[in-house]
Amino acid sequence: MAHQQHGFLEGHAESTPAWAAVAAVVAMLVGWLFWRLFSVSPESQGKLPVPPGSFKWPLLGETLDYLDCARRNRVADFFNARVAKYGETFKTHILFNPTVSVAAPDGNKFLFANENKLVQNHWPPSVSRLLGEHSMATKVGEEHRRARRVYTNFFKPEGLQSFVPRIDELARSHNSKYWEGKEFILGGPTVRDFTFAVAADLFLSLKHDDPMFRPFELAACDYLAGILQVPINLPGTAYRKGILGRESQLRVIDMSLKQRRQEMKEGRVPPQQDLMSVLLNTLNEDGTPMSDDQIKDNMLLFVFAGHDTSSSALAGLLKYLSLNPECLKKVLEEQMEIRKEKGGEDIPLSWDDTRKMKYTWRTIQETLRLQPSVQAAFRTVIEEFEYDGYTIPKGWTIFWSVGRSHRNPKFFPDPEKFDPSRFEGTGPAPFTFVPFGGGPHICPGNEFARTEILVYIHYLVLNYEWEMVDPTEDVCIDPMPLFTKQLQLRVRKRFPSL
Repeated sequence: MAHQQHGFLEGHAESTPAWAAVAAVVAMLVGWLFWRLFSVSPESQGKLPVPPGSFKWPLLGETLDYLDCARRNRVADFFNARVAKYGETFKTHILFNPTVSVAAPDGNKFLFANENKLVQNHWPPSVSRLLGEHSMATKVGEEHRRARRVYTNFFKPEGLQSFVPRIDELARSHNSKYWEGKEFILGGPTVRDFTFAVAADLFLSLKHDDPMFRPFELAACDYLAGILQVPINLPGTAYRKGILGRESQLRVIDMSLKQRRQEMKEGRVPPQQDLMSVLLNTLNEDGTPMSDDQIKDNMLLFVFAGHDTSSSALAGLLKYLSLNPECLKKVLEEQMEIRKEKGGEDIPLSWDDTRKMKYTWRTIQETLRLQPSVQAAFRTVIEEFEYDGYTIPKGWTIFWSVGRSHRNPKFFPDPEKFDPSRFEGTGPAPFTFVPFGGGPHICPGNEFARTEILVYIHYLVLNYEWEMVDPTEDVCIDPMPLFTKQLQLRVRKRFPSL
């Protein structure tokens, strides 16, 4: 289908500019009408005013300003400028929706508590199309609750414990292949390869040496490139690249699905071998099996969410440990003690071992405070309500930024300092640290991410030393934190090997 569409576009190359111009004019007019519609003053209806702010341009609003700040890792600048001008609660217009930004922690608490009452989970059009109509991430209300129950069972600690040996084996082999004997590595792609290998193995038993692994991984990169892009599905656009990446991944998942169904029919694989096996054994509430489309859309979701967010966090951890040797020393001491208790390096880690890595986990939390993998989330207003002295109209979008509280000195003194001790004891105040979201849509895979990062860093710190080639290397957001030079690291073998 993609090939046929491409040919059609080539055959009509001469008429494309004219039609594109007409489409652009129509889009601008429609955007202007919506802008006028949502600009109706509630005061004229005897209500509280909408929050102050600017919609700027029809249709586009302040989208380009926001994306520019995001890609330069300056999202805080976007919010701080508007907070200084309008106050903590303000309106803007991004990603084709009139939008309100609310401050943490009160705004976070309000949104999480009122999910499916006043607000519902919302994705921009480009993201919804790429996720797919059957994806759990696009479901709301009771549909989301039912879908989430299936995946929560897979990711709960009781289920994850059995997968720790597989993660351990992957971490050992990956470090041996990508770190052993190297003087320089690109840390970003290196850790991404590991987290993708874990996701591919645990979710659909696709091994690193399988001929389909590399094409599947490359398609996942293309898929990510389309997230949070202007949804123009034309050749050469980032969004088109994302659509093609989605289609390529679905073909691999479909082949694996057919193979797994046959293997299960013949009794050659256990019912809990991986996420795909679990889904094939799952019945909907009406007693019918999950459809192939349901399984494929959700396999795609968890492969995406299960490796990109983890790789971003792991790359950030390598950076901050490199820049903070006193913290790295404490992590090393903790991991040495765990190895000593186990009686040697040949004994694989267990689930209980990862629960002992308390200081290491605090360094991961502090990394997620400074460099959260997911920068923001959206909720659509399903019932008009009043908040902070303003009317929030039905149909608008609520945009909450993780970083608005994570770097706020009121909640985290000296916020630019890397300080894992912030998470000792009871840790930060409620609703100020939200790297995994909250409410009904809190990330179901947070324990999975925690486990794979802890296992990986255990073997890394015991066997290798690393430092950033450029300690000032920038990070851009597209749509997750990415190092602009791919995190160039200088590597040395740790002697003696611990």
